[in-house]
Amino acid sequence: MTTTQNQECDQVTLLTGPGDIYSGVTVDKTLLAKTPALFERQLEQSLVAWRQAKRRGIWLSIPHDRTELIPIAQKLGFVLHHAKPDYVMLSHWLDEEEPNQLPSYAMSTIGVGGLVVNKKRQVLLIQERFAYVDDYFKLPGGCLDIGESIEKGVEREVFEETGIHAHFRGILGFTYKEEFRFGHGDVYFGCLMSLDENEEEQKINYDPHEIAACKWMSLDEWANSPEKHPVAITLHLARLAIDVLDGRQQLLEPDRIEVKSRNPNRPSWDIMMYRTKSNDKN
Repeated sequence: MTTTQNQECDQVTLLTGPGDIYSGVTVDKTLLAKTPALFERQLEQSLVAWRQAKRRGIWLSIPHDRTELIPIAQKLGFVLHHAKPDYVMLSHWLDEEEPNQLPSYAMSTIGVGGLVVNKKRQVLLIQERFAYVDDYFKLPGGCLDIGESIEKGVEREVFEETGIHAHFRGILGFTYKEEFRFGHGDVYFGCLMSLDENEEEQKINYDPHEIAACKWMSLDEWANSPEKHPVAITLHLARLAIDVLDGRQQLLEPDRIEVKSRNPNRPSWDIMMYRTKSNDKN
């Protein structure tokens, strides 16, 4: 018997997976057929079954080593949604009565910058090795990793770029740009950070592959030197930091809130709210 005849004799296993409250399905990728020919038959028959069951949105994850299946899925109506190093996600909206309501992928990147102040009231600044503005000292920082909190992310970025262990105190302010990289929005959180008493004498140890220079500078001098801020965001953050340190302003500080579902089958979850201090936190 030929290979083709063997494939024709193989029984097709319908694709299934966890459903959601929107009558969608996330396909179990372990059920994907072993060959492109079998996968095409499998997906065709699964689409028939999903339509009969009035399923609306289908999420299909193709592993990075099975990308030959992507054109087949596209031929049957699936569209690319997003990609990561280990998979490509496709989606298919089956409901012909309503417009596609599947959510798009991440709309924004999230960046953090750490305004670290020591007991001498100095701020820690870096000069990037690759920068659009020459001779510009700015706050250390970068993008959050997936699943990383603002607090952990800014502490990590400051350490990676400067070698200084500093601690998140709160958010001074944040910016939002509608169109940034790849057409996505960009959110940037400016965070006030401090050093513990036993960490004041840490030595700067910056990454020369990324950072050209790193130094401490008087915060008051930096905040009163507009010419040192070709990007005005740092000037505003510096002045906000002074107002916080002198008691005229308050930080947005993290407050963990438990969210309880009315559905007894769904566990409660935590969410972080950032707000000014008050005496009535519950």
